[in-house]
Amino acid sequence: PSVLFSVALLQRVAELEKVNAEFLRTKQQLEQEFNQKRAKFKELYLAKEEDLKRQNAVLQAAQDDLGQLRTQLMEAHAEMENIKAIATVSENTKQEAIDEVKRQWQEEVASLQAIMKETVRDYELQYHHRLEQERAQWNQYRENVEREIAELRRRLSEGQEEENLENEMKKAQEDAEKLRSVVMPMEKEIAALKEKLTGAEEKIKELEASKVKELNHYLEAEKSCRTDLEMYVAVLNTQKSVLQEDAEKLRKELHEVCHLLEQERQQHNQLKHTWQKANDQFLESQRLLMRDMQRMEIVLTSEQLRQVEELKKKDQVSYDETKASCSLAHEETLTQLSNEEVHVNSTHGSVHSLDADLLLSSGESFNKSDNDMFKDGLRRAQSTDSLGTSGSLQSKALGYNNKAKSAGNLDESDFGPLVGADSVSENFDTASLGSLQMPSGFMLTKDQEKAIKAMTPEQEETASLLSSVTQGVESAYVSPSGYRLVSETEWNLLQKEVQNAGNKLGRRCDMCSNYEKQLQGIQIQEAETRDQELEDYMKQSAEDSSNQISLLMAKCQKSENFLSELQQAFSQAKRSVQEQMAVLTQSREQISEELVRLQKDNESLQGKHSLELRELILKYREDIISVRTAADHLEEKLKAEILFLKEQIQAEQYLKENIEETLQLEIENCKEEIASISSLKAELERIKVEKEQLESSSQENLQQLESLQEAKNTLEEQLKKETAAKANLEQLVFEEKNKAQRLQTELDVSEQVQRDFVKLSQTLQVQLERIRQADSLERIRAILNDTKLTDINQLPET
Repeated sequence: PSVLFSVALLQRVAELEKVNAEFLRTKQQLEQEFNQKRAKFKELYLAKEEDLKRQNAVLQAAQDDLGQLRTQLMEAHAEMENIKAIATVSENTKQEAIDEVKRQWQEEVASLQAIMKETVRDYELQYHHRLEQERAQWNQYRENVEREIAELRRRLSEGQEEENLENEMKKAQEDAEKLRSVVMPMEKEIAALKEKLTGAEEKIKELEASKVKELNHYLEAEKSCRTDLEMYVAVLNTQKSVLQEDAEKLRKELHEVCHLLEQERQQHNQLKHTWQKANDQFLESQRLLMRDMQRMEIVLTSEQLRQVEELKKKDQVSYDETKASCSLAHEETLTQLSNEEVHVNSTHGSVHSLDADLLLSSGESFNKSDNDMFKDGLRRAQSTDSLGTSGSLQSKALGYNNKAKSAGNLDESDFGPLVGADSVSENFDTASLGSLQMPSGFMLTKDQEKAIKAMTPEQEETASLLSSVTQGVESAYVSPSGYRLVSETEWNLLQKEVQNAGNKLGRRCDMCSNYEKQLQGIQIQEAETRDQELEDYMKQSAEDSSNQISLLMAKCQKSENFLSELQQAFSQAKRSVQEQMAVLTQSREQISEELVRLQKDNESLQGKHSLELRELILKYREDIISVRTAADHLEEKLKAEILFLKEQIQAEQYLKENIEETLQLEIENCKEEIASISSLKAELERIKVEKEQLESSSQENLQQLESLQEAKNTLEEQLKKETAAKANLEQLVFEEKNKAQRLQTELDVSEQVQRDFVKLSQTLQVQLERIRQADSLERIRAILNDTKLTDINQLPET
C-alpha cells in the first residue's frame, strides 16, 4: 500500500507539475498578450495624442481663418453696404434714364404711328379715287359691251337665232373651261404670292421687333455706361473737393504760421524795449555805484589814496600791455579822459584812481571771462529773440544794484558832519566814468555819455566843498610817513571785497541761462513735433493718392473694356442690320422677278388665245386689273416700308454717329483724366523726393539733437558743480561782507576818535594861546571856567 500510495503520489505530483507548467505557459502567453496589447494601446494613445494635437492645430488655424473670414465678412458687409448704396443710386438713375428713354420711345412711336396713319389714309384716298375711276371706266366699258351684245343679238335674231345661240353657248362653255384652266393656276399663284407677302410682312415685323429689342438693350447699356461715367465724375468731384479742402487747410496753416511770426516779431520788439529799459537801469545803477564808491574814497586818508594811485598806475601799465589791440576810438577817449584828469583836484584824482582800480579788475574779468559769454548771448539773441543778452544785462544790472545798495547802507551818521553834504547831494565823478568798459566791446552813445558826464550845479558845489575840506584837513593834520589809520589786513580785506564785488558784476544770471535752455528745448520739441506731423501727413497723403490712383486706373480700365464691348455690340448690330437688309432686298428682287414672270405669262396667254378668248378676256379683264391694282398697292406698300426702313436706318446711323461722338468725347475726357492722373503721379514722386529730403534732414536734426542732448547733460553737470561752487562762494561773500561791515564800523569809530582828538588838540591849543595871552589870573580862571566840557561833541568847530 505504501508503494501504491507513493506511485499515486508521484502521479499526482507529475500531474501537478504538468498543470503548473501549463499554468506557467498560459501565464507567459497572457503576459505576452498583455505586453502586446499595452504596446498597441500606447501606440494608439500616442497616435490619438498626435491626432489631438493635429486637430488642435487645425482648430487653431480654423479659428484664425474664422477670425480672418469674420474680418473679411465685416469688410464685405461694409463693401456690400457701399455697393448697395451705389446700386440704389445707380438703380434710381438707371430707372430715371429708362423712364426717359421709354418716354422718348413712346413719343417716337406715337409720331411714327401718326405718320403711318396719315400715309395709310393718303393711300386709302388714292386707292378709293383710282377705284372710282376704274369703276367708271369699267361701267362705261360694260355699257359699250352691252350695246355691242345687243347689236349682235339683234343681228343674229333675224336668221339663225337658235343655232347661233347653241353654238355660242358651246363656244362660251369651251371658252369658260379654257379660261377656267388659265385662271385657276393664276389664282393659285396669287394666293401663293399673298402667302409670301404675309410671310414677308411677318418677317419685317420680327426684324423690327428684334431691332427695337437690340436698340433697347443698347440704350440700357449706354445708360449704364453713362451712370458709371457719372459715378466716376462724382468720385473725381469728391476727390477735387478733398484736395480743395486740403489746400484750404494748408492755407489756414500758412496763415497761422504768419500770425505766429507776427507775434514773435511783436515779442522781439517788446524784448528790445525791455532791453533798452534794462540798459537805462544799468546806467542808473552805474551812477549809484559811482556815488557809493566816491563816498568810500572820501573816507580814505591821503596815504591810502597815494597807495591806491600807485596801484592804479601799475594796473594801468599792465592793462595797457595786455590791451594793446583795442580800438583807436577807445584809446582817444582814454587819452582825452586822462588829459581831463590832470586839471581835477586831488580828491577827484583819488576817486578816479580807486574807480579805475576797481573797474580795471572788473574789466579784466569781463574781458577774460564774459567776453565770449556776451558774444554767445548776442549770437543766441539772433535766434531766440535777444533773450540771452537781455538776461545777462539784467543780471549785471541786478549785480550793480546790489552793490549800490550795499554801499548805500552807510548813513550820514556813520561819516559824521563832514560827510553829510556828500550823502545829501547827488555827487557823481565824470572822470572815473571814462574808464568804465562794458563787456564784448559795448560802447555808450554820445547822448548817454553826455548825460552821464554832465555835472549838475549841486555836484559842482559838492566838489568844491570837498576840495576845500580836504585841503583844510591836510593843512591841519599831516600824518607821518608810513603811518596808516587802517591796518594792513583790514586794507587787504577791503581790496578783496572790492575785487569780489567787481567780479560779481561780470557774472551771468543762471535763471536766464536756464530759461534760455528751456526755450531752446521747447523750440526743438516743437520742430520735432512739426516734422513728425508733416511726415505723418505726407505718408497719409501718399497712401490716399496711391489708392485714388489705383481706383482711377481700375475705373479707366473698366470704362475702356466697356467701350470696347459697346463698339463690338454696335458693329455686330450693324452687321445684323446689313444682313437683314440684304435678305429683304433679295426677297424683294425675287418678288419682282416673280411678278415679271407672271406678267410675261399673262401676256403670252393673252397673245395665244386672243382670238378665242376675246369675250372671256373682256369679262375677266376686271379681275386682272384688280389683281394688278392689288399688286401695285402691294408694291407701293413695300416701297413705303422700304422707305420707312431706310429712314429708320438713317436714324440709327445718326444715333450711331451721336453715340460715337459722345464716346469720343468721353474718351477725350478719360485721356484728360489720365493726363491729370499722370500729373498727380509726378506730384506724388516730387512729394516722395521731398519726403526723403525731409527724412534726411530730420535724421540730421536728430543727430544734432543727440549731440545737443549730450552737451546739455555735460552743461547740466557743470551747472550743478557751478551752483555748488556758487553756494560756497555766496557763503564766503556773506562772511566777507559781515567782516567788511565790522571793519567799516571800526574804521568809522577810529576816524571819529581821530577827529575828536584833532578837535580837542585844536581846542587846547586855542585855550593855551588864550592863557598865554591872558594878563591876569582872573582871566585865566574865567577861560578855564568857560571851557568846562562834559562831552566831546561840545567842542567848537575850527
